[in-house]
Amino acid sequence: MSELNPKELEKAKKLIREGKYEDSLRLLVDLEEKKHNSLEDIVSCHLIKSRLFFGQGLFKKAAKFAEQTYKESLGLKNKIISVDALLIMAHALLYDYNVNKAKNVIKQVEEILKTEIEEPITNRNQREALIMYLRGMVLDPAISPPGDQDLALKYYKQGLALAESLGDNDRVISCLIRIAWIIGLEKGILDLSLDYIEKALALTKDTSYKLLIAWTFLIKATIYHHKGEISRSISLYMQSLEIAKEINHNILISANLNNMADAYRMNGELDHALECSEQCIKVISETGNLNSLASSYDYLIQILIEKDELEKAQQSLNQLEKLKSKLDDRNINDAYLYNKALILKESSRISNRGKAEEILKQLLEDENVFLEIKERTLLTLCELLLLELQMTGNLEVLEEVESLIVRLLDIAEKSHSYWIWGEAYLLQAKLALISLDLEEARRLMTQGQRITEEYGLNLLAKKISNEHDQLLNQLSEWENLKKINAPFSERIKLAGLNEQMENLIHKRIQSPPILSDEVPVLLIMVTEGGIPIFSQSFIKDQTFEEHIFAGFLSAINSFISEMFSEGLDRVIFGEHTILVISLAPFFICYVFKGQSYSAQLRIKSFMDEIVNDKDVWETFEQYYQTNQAIQLKDIPTLEPLIKEIFIDKTIHLID
Repeated sequence: MSELNPKELEKAKKLIREGKYEDSLRLLVDLEEKKHNSLEDIVSCHLIKSRLFFGQGLFKKAAKFAEQTYKESLGLKNKIISVDALLIMAHALLYDYNVNKAKNVIKQVEEILKTEIEEPITNRNQREALIMYLRGMVLDPAISPPGDQDLALKYYKQGLALAESLGDNDRVISCLIRIAWIIGLEKGILDLSLDYIEKALALTKDTSYKLLIAWTFLIKATIYHHKGEISRSISLYMQSLEIAKEINHNILISANLNNMADAYRMNGELDHALECSEQCIKVISETGNLNSLASSYDYLIQILIEKDELEKAQQSLNQLEKLKSKLDDRNINDAYLYNKALILKESSRISNRGKAEEILKQLLEDENVFLEIKERTLLTLCELLLLELQMTGNLEVLEEVESLIVRLLDIAEKSHSYWIWGEAYLLQAKLALISLDLEEARRLMTQGQRITEEYGLNLLAKKISNEHDQLLNQLSEWENLKKINAPFSERIKLAGLNEQMENLIHKRIQSPPILSDEVPVLLIMVTEGGIPIFSQSFIKDQTFEEHIFAGFLSAINSFISEMFSEGLDRVIFGEHTILVISLAPFFICYVFKGQSYSAQLRIKSFMDEIVNDKDVWETFEQYYQTNQAIQLKDIPTLEPLIKEIFIDKTIHLID
């Protein structure tokens, strides 16, 4: 007869959820030591203990203990206990990156569930939801590279739907976290990823499961990190870290510290970055995870180089070399070579810089080098070549840099590194500037801004838009440089090429320009043939209004075909900027004074409003078909809409 009180088992589970692992373990040990425990009592305790080790991040121990528990459970008639033990085992094996063994265990579970088990359908479905989740993990690139992102997502979403139907919030949160990770950090669709993680975070308010709460904050922080919103990401890392320390979860502690080190480095706060990196290495050293330790030294070396502490950087490189020899891991070997090149590059001796360039080219020629290291290698090699360009003015060096940037753009797109992609377009634009190809520079800036907007990198989009405005205001200076064929040093200075290279090399996040409201002058919608169908002037002087309308309409008609054939979106007309956006079968043209970025957000809001209002859009199409001009009285909602967006400016703009 059982001596165990079910309430005591539930208490042990509750303590695990609260992160009170030692208290739970003591309770389980006390329960196991009772004299008249049945086999089911012992197996029940061991099952909870397996969950406890998993919750602590002790995945090898959890897998081994769950396997022992499964063998013990074979003496019971209750097959669902055997299923639970195998599921914990598979879950732990996946987090320990033992994917093949985990796949076999999952298959074993599925075979058991095909047999008749005397369990309510709800209990079976709970296990099925976890199986879907584990199938997703098997294919998840973060667990089993290269994996299959789309198939992993399919399984996660199946698990999510089943868990939602059961009201199993813990499984729902877990699925949302993994979906957010793949969509945001594998596919680069960061805003959609944030939607999923916000849903997960909302559900954590109704759970006491601290481990899940900490993971959710960590993933949200990482998404903002990739968006370039560093201050926001650091705040979220701190929230996750606080919980991780409370439950003494070393994997979460080190993950947060490692990411915070990189975030502080991107923010230029190198002392904070160094502190986090050193703390991270201390925590990982205690766990004995050599792969994670090697990755942390990779971060540390680059922080030390930026702080100009080259002797300490060399000492850390020596530690990385020792780990490399123990692990025989290709990615760690490549990271070692890259960091060795970085230290050599900082040397004042030309021979050492030559060795650095040789190592970097060796890494580039290797097709199997991890894409992130290849990105960093390309950037560092560009930096070396640009230094040579400034010293020699050799056009062949410029051509070599341009070819490397083309490779960087390709790799950044393939790896979904959209921040790098956008910054690389801006760098390519600045290279076009120093080649005095002004139209190409503007086209590349337009393309870079479109990419960053598409993937939700709003701060970078704002920065690129500001650079484009600045270029338009400097066109006369650039034309003068072109006439006199100015030396490269002058062109590089005016283009701000060194600053852009610094941003890319160190992933430095600059404070974006302050978003100020533009002064509206004129809004015109023209057909693709250049015929005006609607106009709204924001200037009250009738004489001036007629004058500028004629002038701007003439300019717009001449600019539209030229601008769009060149992939441009704006031009300067005197002291005004003309912004043109296609909305087939029309072009919307906005004339204003001031910054372009706020004007772009405003005109896009206007476009969304008229397209999404069926009646309004049908009226525009009808007038287009009959070649008539629209007056405000023809669409009653149009005047208040224009007033809200362009005059009162009460519409929300992205910050």
